[in-house]
Amino acid sequence: MKPEDIPSCPLFEGIPLREIPDELRRLQAVRRPYEAGHTLLAAGSPTASMGLVITGELHAILPLPQGRQLLQSRLLRGDLFGQLLALDDHRESPVSVVARTPCEVLWIPMERLVSGDSGSGAVLLRNLTRHLSRAYFALQRRLICLTQPTLRERLLYYLQTERRQQGSDTVWLPFDRAGLADYLGADRSALSRVLSGLRREGLLTFSREQPARITLLCPPED
Repeated sequence: MKPEDIPSCPLFEGIPLREIPDELRRLQAVRRPYEAGHTLLAAGSPTASMGLVITGELHAILPLPQGRQLLQSRLLRGDLFGQLLALDDHRESPVSVVARTPCEVLWIPMERLVSGDSGSGAVLLRNLTRHLSRAYFALQRRLICLTQPTLRERLLYYLQTERRQQGSDTVWLPFDRAGLADYLGADRSALSRVLSGLRREGLLTFSREQPARITLLCPPED
């Protein structure tokens, strides 16, 4: 794998770009292409490797009763998935990871990484631990968001937390309007009604021309 093909990823922090291909060879990482619609990891299946998105877009989807689904996360270039599962390769995945577009994924065997056999093993382990901590708190934030009693409160909680993280009253969404509805556990039409209501109240503004941008007009929460 060429250095220019390697995406920026928290796993490689502190490792010179020119050294990463050698580290990946030591780890016996495997690069694989997938077509849109392919299921890379099925709910209920274990995995011994974590995935690193090289190109394309993937969705982690949580199956719900009665055939319903919930978008757990949207995975883009440089994102990791399956880390905790690969640490316990007998545990079944609660989500399915599906290629939204044609994509390439680098599969990194977890056993090789945690053994410290690679030249930068200590750095990789430290980076993995830090990344898992960030993922835990992101999941905790999602759970708090979903426990809000109404869609209006879920949306405002999400936008307020993004406002703090992005440091701006204008929040750039990491997904489209349908993806935001999935993240909030709602359907798109209900989300559109809530957004329109909040705009009429003067709490936020948005435009159809830039659906990934919402500007909050209400005061920040403490």
